[in-house]
Amino acid sequence: MGRPIALTGGRVLTPGRELVPATLLIEGTEVAGLAAPGEALPPYAETIDVSGCLVAPGFIDTHVHGGMGCNFMLGTPEALAVISARLVQGGTTACLATTTSAPARDIAAALDNIARASRAPRPGQVEILGAHLEGPFINPEKAGSQARQHLRPPEPAAVQALWEAAGGALRVVTIAPELPGAGEAIRYLAGMGVQVSLGHSAATYEEAREALGWGVRRATHLYNAMPALQHRRPGAAAALLEDPRVFVELTVDGHHVHPAMVALTYRLVGPERLVLVTDGVDVAGLEDGTYTRWEGTPVRLQGGECRTESGSLAGSTLRLDQAVRNMVRFAGVPVAEALRMASETPARALGIDRKGRLAPGKDADVVVLSEDLEAILTIARGHVVYDGRPGGRAETIG
Repeated sequence: MGRPIALTGGRVLTPGRELVPATLLIEGTEVAGLAAPGEALPPYAETIDVSGCLVAPGFIDTHVHGGMGCNFMLGTPEALAVISARLVQGGTTACLATTTSAPARDIAAALDNIARASRAPRPGQVEILGAHLEGPFINPEKAGSQARQHLRPPEPAAVQALWEAAGGALRVVTIAPELPGAGEAIRYLAGMGVQVSLGHSAATYEEAREALGWGVRRATHLYNAMPALQHRRPGAAAALLEDPRVFVELTVDGHHVHPAMVALTYRLVGPERLVLVTDGVDVAGLEDGTYTRWEGTPVRLQGGECRTESGSLAGSTLRLDQAVRNMVRFAGVPVAEALRMASETPARALGIDRKGRLAPGKDADVVVLSEDLEAILTIARGHVVYDGRPGGRAETIG
């Protein structure tokens, strides 16, 4: 075990959900506690001065596909390392590796690789908490950029096969509840402890309400790939928003959801239910240009927007520190609440108690942000994995 770490001079997001001047103490892979400014520190501690900065729990991205030219569907250790390097630069210390529609054997192989990675987290990398299965159990009418030829209804055998391939690592499954067999699939998955998310769906308000009774407890990138809110036909979005049991993902990049709708959603559900996600894809972090995604789809990246040749949005290039900034800018959200929506709330949505708060005994996952809410230092399970401070190494530190 290395020397304890003391982050001094910053304002810390405390378990009481306030930003207060304090020193954060880390021992090994856990948070040791908070000390008042000027309080004596262990003489052998490594002191890191973060004066003028904010210290928050490491971010948890529960919907991310990849970055820097790699995708979690590839599943190789090399791909995971590349994606990790991208994520930690935005303050992310843990994630759900998110799949996409593909031949069943490819999804099963990806889930197996994700499960292996989740069982053996590597020091110096983002921790993979499990898998988010986005496709193939989605509506072809709302498939977006996903490959329609690989979509299928959630038949019991298909659902069980993917559950078994994931080896217990399946955390979230996106399903369109209007598909044949969805009710049985949702009840089965919910019974296995999986969080079922409504997404890529043409469900009506009434169909969505019925799905909530079956066990749906999450919305996949709310508003995107589902019917728009409409006063005569409120659609699934209204049912998801009004149910206090439902966590809602929001991709706050300024492209997927209008800033006014971001602000409205925050006022409706608050920081307790709003989960910031990136929906980051292969090309996230690359320069503007034309690329081919892992499965062969050509996309155009320009000004932070990723679109297919037909003009459809094809995921985002967002980082979670950017999402936090945008929540503050778009919706006037207090900084402490915006930080919670990228850390505490996603942890609580997954039922993970060891992450999301800087309390004694919790995982030492930390992000230090500048006054402009840009991640400048990331610590994952007690290891400094990214240091973008002046004089620091602006790269992954393994």
